[in-house]
Amino acid sequence: MSPAPFSRVFLSAVSCVVMEAAGADYYVSTSGANTNPGTLAQPWRTIQKAADTVVAGDVVHIRAGTYAERVSISGRDGTLAQPIVFQRYVGDAGAVVIDQTGVTPPNDTTALLTVQNSDYIYLKNLELANYRTAGSNTQQQAQLPAGLYITGDGNGIQVLGCKVHEIWQSSATLNNFNANGFGIAVYGTAAIPVNNLVIDGCEVYGLRTGASESVVLNGNVTNFRVTNNRVHDCNNIGIDFIGFEGTNANTTLDQARNGLCSGNEVFRIDSKYNPAYGGNFTTGGGNGTRSAPGLYVDGGKDIVMERNHVYDCNFAVSVGSENSGKFVTGVMVRNNILHHCHVGGIVIGGSDAGNGGADNCSFSHNTIYDNDTTGTGGGQVMIQNYVSNTTIQRNLIASTASFAQLVLKDNTTGSITAGAIDWNLYRTNPGADLEFIWNGTAYSTFANWKAAAAIAKDAHSSLITSSLGLTNNAPTNASPATDFSLTSTSPARDAGDSEALPFTPASGEKDYFGQSRVANGRVDIGADEYLSAWQAWLDLYFSLPDGGGDADATADADHDGAANLLEYSQGMTPTLSDAHLLPGLTQTAGAIQFTYRKSAPELIYTLQQSQNLSAWSPSALSELDLGGGHFAVVLPQAAAPQFIRLKVTQP
Repeated sequence: MSPAPFSRVFLSAVSCVVMEAAGADYYVSTSGANTNPGTLAQPWRTIQKAADTVVAGDVVHIRAGTYAERVSISGRDGTLAQPIVFQRYVGDAGAVVIDQTGVTPPNDTTALLTVQNSDYIYLKNLELANYRTAGSNTQQQAQLPAGLYITGDGNGIQVLGCKVHEIWQSSATLNNFNANGFGIAVYGTAAIPVNNLVIDGCEVYGLRTGASESVVLNGNVTNFRVTNNRVHDCNNIGIDFIGFEGTNANTTLDQARNGLCSGNEVFRIDSKYNPAYGGNFTTGGGNGTRSAPGLYVDGGKDIVMERNHVYDCNFAVSVGSENSGKFVTGVMVRNNILHHCHVGGIVIGGSDAGNGGADNCSFSHNTIYDNDTTGTGGGQVMIQNYVSNTTIQRNLIASTASFAQLVLKDNTTGSITAGAIDWNLYRTNPGADLEFIWNGTAYSTFANWKAAAAIAKDAHSSLITSSLGLTNNAPTNASPATDFSLTSTSPARDAGDSEALPFTPASGEKDYFGQSRVANGRVDIGADEYLSAWQAWLDLYFSLPDGGGDADATADADHDGAANLLEYSQGMTPTLSDAHLLPGLTQTAGAIQFTYRKSAPELIYTLQQSQNLSAWSPSALSELDLGGGHFAVVLPQAAAPQFIRLKVTQP
């Protein structure tokens, strides 16, 4: 019988990778022509030509120069993998300026750059400037100039490193709240939201916005990040998150919500010369109401405002609602530095009984210093109408005024529970008169304030007249945030909780400077958490300033033979194998040197010698300073073996 036929089965795996085609690179130049193909050698003349052409994945490189046009990007969709990018050409040192100098805006809201109903549009390093109303007041009141206007719907829009300035509403009509202008305005008007918006690293300044805002998110805007921007020298609100204005026809969607406002610097925001508030733009016309906050949540929802620096504004932060019966909810204001504002520091709730209020909000770990510089009675923290279920805890609240107004609640509306105001550190000058107000009753001593029966408050708080132990104990209205960092002797250190009542930071919460919120097993009061240099190093690499696990002094997380404390002393990276930076022997000019570093001067460095690796004694060798933190000793020639080592200890 013949053998059965032998069959072979071959199995093969075929991988199929589907890749989207890469987008095109286009170029725009003031020396180009729109009849060109848009290449680097033959660029287009206008940005609008690019906006009318691009599709997903395309990048528009704009050469430096001034473009006297208004640009509209409408109905153009990129994707997360292939956004549409408009950016300054990286090969040019100059700015890309979209400018309308001398051009009067038409009626309605118009902008230098409009993005409408578009997804994944990235705007990088563009400058928008000089768009101003002119003519009669009646004409101006119908003209609403803007720098950047994002409207309709849109997903994944990013505005990065852009500048907006000299956008002016020039109407001189007093108290005319229809005469408005904007720096950056985001209006979610559609049923689909403006979603995943990022505004980062931008500068907005020199604006006259009438009754409007320098940067505003209004209506159906969600999951946003407004971060690391500088907003300054504007005549109304700095950054605002708005709800309940009718921007979106669906009232359930008519709130800016679920966002982050972090790392922004906002200063010199002042409505004193704004005609919408009674001024007339001139130095002699500074009679307007000073009511412009640097940061404002007006009807927004579920927003975290953290690690911002606000100063020299009318108010630092305002959280409330201007619409009767409406409430801002779920806002967390934490780890901010707020100082030297003209009328007040933090303002919560509706400004009068006809407004809305604030519910379920928290204000924690803020440094609130020397606000109400004009002595108008706003104090450091003002609780206005209809504030409920809100906490004010672990804030450093200080005033150097002769009449120090600290926490003021001059109304009987709302409902704040017992213990909601606590663990704060108050500071006034010795001999200063002080004032707390609760439900319209004033208290001139801290003891009376705490004992008032209306609500149990500040049971674990303190009021001092001694130094706060800041890096600069006399900061001014132009001080950097670092002036408000704590020194090792600050009474705010480890004062924000107790062993019986420990503090637990929120997930991802950091102090103003980006450090862990708890050190030494305790939490500090105010925006800064004091860390020693060693703790800061552990925190930088392990987020564990108190050590533990891989962050222990004797641990070797990267397995390069050097314990953490030794790595710290030598300027090494504990998560990177870099043993070549360890102390060692080098031979120069016939001599043998033992070289090492002292990168952490607070440590104790001891050279030890031995002949048998068993008994070690302090070395008597003379230390050479090689500069730059590098040191060495020269080993003498000897017939017997000799060993040398560097011992590093903490004081």
